[in-house]
Formats: sequence, structure tokens, C-alpha cells
Amino acid sequence: MHPTIERKEVSVVSGNSAAIISIESVHKSYGSLKALEGVSLYIGNGECFGLLGPNGAGKTTLLSCVEGLISFQEGRITVSGYDVARQPRKVKSLLGVQLQDETLFTDLKAVEAVQFYGALYNTFPTRAEALALLERFDLAEKSNARIGTLSGGQQKRLTLALAMVHQPSIILLDEPTTGLDPQARHHIWDIVRRLRSEGKTIILTTHYIEEAEVLCDRVGIIDQGKILALGTPRELIERMGNLSTVRASLHLPTEKLQQLQTAEFVHAVSGDDGLLTVQTSDPQRVLALLEEIGQELGSRPQNVSIRQPNLEDVFLSLTGRSIGPAD
Repeated sequence: MHPTIERKEVSVVSGNSAAIISIESVHKSYGSLKALEGVSLYIGNGECFGLLGPNGAGKTTLLSCVEGLISFQEGRITVSGYDVARQPRKVKSLLGVQLQDETLFTDLKAVEAVQFYGALYNTFPTRAEALALLERFDLAEKSNARIGTLSGGQQKRLTLALAMVHQPSIILLDEPTTGLDPQARHHIWDIVRRLRSEGKTIILTTHYIEEAEVLCDRVGIIDQGKILALGTPRELIERMGNLSTVRASLHLPTEKLQQLQTAEFVHAVSGDDGLLTVQTSDPQRVLALLEEIGQELGSRPQNVSIRQPNLEDVFLSLTGRSIGPAD
């Protein structure tokens, strides 16, 4: 076994003049459950920052702390210099928030929803202004449709429009594409890219590897309430060195998994529901070993593939397991 990525928490950069959000040593517990353990990081002005992690990693909890929706026991969070705990109203006025599970008034028309949400922020958009906002999110043709009749992708775009109704400079997106088909997901990606090009600061949580790689300037890999790695997608992937990933459909008993893990050319192994993932410096030797083990078990490996590292491999290297379903 030859580990290549150091598992460590990345500290906040103190006094960084470009930071618009600073998170310093934040702890959050629910009874005996530690949801966040000393999380520290900063978000640069105009940056698209991704929190990448599996179910229960602490992504939504951290975002909720930044939003001021939940309190935390220790640490400090500032947004544009305002303290979240001491100046929550000022902070919330700066943020546009799309929640992971957002309940909409399904009987309202889309244009009515924009005007209603605007009133909550004391902005009171006119009908023409509401229509212009819907057009930005490719919903002009659905302006008079009731929300309950919109597709899942259209509702996601509407929640993005509602998050922008008061023209915030910072946008927080919690799993913005979960449950969407590929076409709708790419539509959301296009919108996120456009908002980023307008100079908006964006934080998004995701469990989609490609989403983090495509959209984010930097990524924080989070698991069990801790930031394990932080950097650009390219920087994190380059830390994998010369490792490749071999995948195959093959059920292995515990003793055979252990045999695979102890091979000198194997870095990490994950076996979930018959899908075997092996990080290795020598994929050909792994294939030969899998064939040997398969013959012993009377079952040859199927659907074999070899590929270069991505962010999922970084996560596997840090935690010993793959990223699972969304929160």
C-alpha cells in the first residue's frame, strides 16, 4: 500500500483580502453526533466553490451554518465582514439560497411566485421585472403556468430565479441538480456558469464528480464533518500521482478483498454491491490478480475498465470508500 494523499484539514487563510466568506474552526453537534469538527476554509470573491462529499458528510449542515439557518457551538463565520451569529439579518440580505428540499406554493403562477418572494425581501418587483427574471432562467414561456404543473428541471430553475430575486452577490446551492435527468442537469450547469461569469460568488454542494470538476474553481472534499482536502480539481487529481483505477463487476468475500488490498501495487480497494474499484500503480497486474482470484471463485470479472484518476478517486484514496447517494 502506497498512500499518496495526506488526510488533513486545511486551515483558513487569515486576513485574505479576496475572501468574501471565512469559516474558522466551526463545530456543530447534535447531541453525541458531531456533524462538523473544526471546519476552516475561505471562499474567494467571485469564486465557484464546491463541497464534495457523500450522504451525511456535513455538506448541508455547513451550508446551513453559513446561511444562519442553524447555530453552531464553536467557531466563527463571516460573510463580507459580517458575523453570521451576531449580524444574521445583514448576512441573509447578501445571500441567495436554493435549498436542497425547497417547498414551493404549487398553486401560484411562476410570475406570482417571483413577486411574492420579492416581497419577502422587501424588494417588490413589478410584473415586468418578474418576467425579466424568469426569462433569465429560460422560464418566460412558463410565467403564467402554475408551479405544480412544471417539470422537475423547470422547478429547479424557478428556485434559482427565486434565489436571485433580491440580486444577491453570493449564491448558495445545495445539491442543485439532484434528481434531474442529464439534459435538465446540464441546463442548470449552464445557468451556474452564466452566474459565475457575471461575477457572482457561488457555493454548491454536490455528490456528482463531474459536476464538481466542470463547474468549480476549487473543491473541498468533506467527510464525517471534516475537510479532508482542498484545492482546484486539477490540483487534487494530480496528487494521485501515477495511480490508475480499475473497475470490474466481481463479488469478493472478505478474505479475497484483504488479499487484494495487501498487494504491493494496490493503493486502495472498494467493493460495493459487486462493483470492485481498485486504485493501482500497475493496472495490468491487478487484472491478472483479479483473473486468478476469479478462477479460484469460479467467477470471472466482468465489465472491466481502466481509467485515469478523477475526484472520486481522490475521495476513495482519502476515505477508503466511494461517494454514495446524495443527502
